[in-house]
Amino acid sequence: MALGLRQLRYFIAIADAGVLSRAAEALNVAQSALSHHVAALETELGVKLLERRPRGIALTAAGRRLYEHASAVLSALGKAEEDVRTYNEAAAGPVCIGLSHTGIALVALDIMQAVRNNAPGVHLMVVEALSPALIERVLSGTVDLALAYNPPRDARLDVELLLDEDLYLVGQPGLIGRSSSPVVFSAIPQRSVLGLTPLPASRAIIQTQILRNQIIPSETLEVDSLPALRMALEAGLGCAILSRSTVLADLAAEKYHARRIVDPPLTRALGLVALADRPRTKAFLEVRKTMIEVVRSAVNTGRWPAKESGRRGKRAAI
Repeated sequence: MALGLRQLRYFIAIADAGVLSRAAEALNVAQSALSHHVAALETELGVKLLERRPRGIALTAAGRRLYEHASAVLSALGKAEEDVRTYNEAAAGPVCIGLSHTGIALVALDIMQAVRNNAPGVHLMVVEALSPALIERVLSGTVDLALAYNPPRDARLDVELLLDEDLYLVGQPGLIGRSSSPVVFSAIPQRSVLGLTPLPASRAIIQTQILRNQIIPSETLEVDSLPALRMALEAGLGCAILSRSTVLADLAAEKYHARRIVDPPLTRALGLVALADRPRTKAFLEVRKTMIEVVRSAVNTGRWPAKESGRRGKRAAI
């Protein structure tokens, strides 16, 4: 049995419902037919896709991978149909963009206003998440375009690098020093750094695993929330490695201090990320162009303290 659209729709419905009977009711299909469908699908692929539990079903690791692919395929199909249907019309239809906290603070309003003015037929959806979560949403097809830090090299992704930011040691002067001069990497206070958790979000701060391994984070406080991290910094509970753009307002209010990290200097890259094989609808292309223009304008006018990426063009996937 070759994978077809009906099989993918059935599988997604089962996974979303979590219970076969509920999925059968939603699809108006006999529960026995769905059970047969799952068994045939597992036999065809040679892997277990679902785990039967007392209160329903759960996806296996292979099932989660199929769910991601199926979601992306069905999302792309829907957008392709919409694009062909409106080919001779102005840009129209839904586009979902993902931004981190920094993107929300610095460019979200400009993007929303520009899309409304230049492409009023586009239904723009904006979501906020940490960069690793945004990448996952792009891969699953639930987010069309995302501004994400240190995007991975992945053949499934199309990445346009837009800017590079210097990273700073941020904290109270009593902890990181009162000097405005740069601080060398080896002088970062050990066991005081917050925000470098074992979670994937750390990759969006320091991309190089070797450097991450040289920092011993706080052993008494682990923070994976930006609002909580800002409160902890203000209270002097530790320091953090951040870009200035992340805490611009707090630095302007002198809630804490920042010193650029050198020897080696730490930077992080911001990229505009999309699925490599996603259909390029008129709405998608209009929003993509707008996001690039808005980010570059923010950098050139100094509103986003960063440099335009020296690696112009698209990152090659490996």
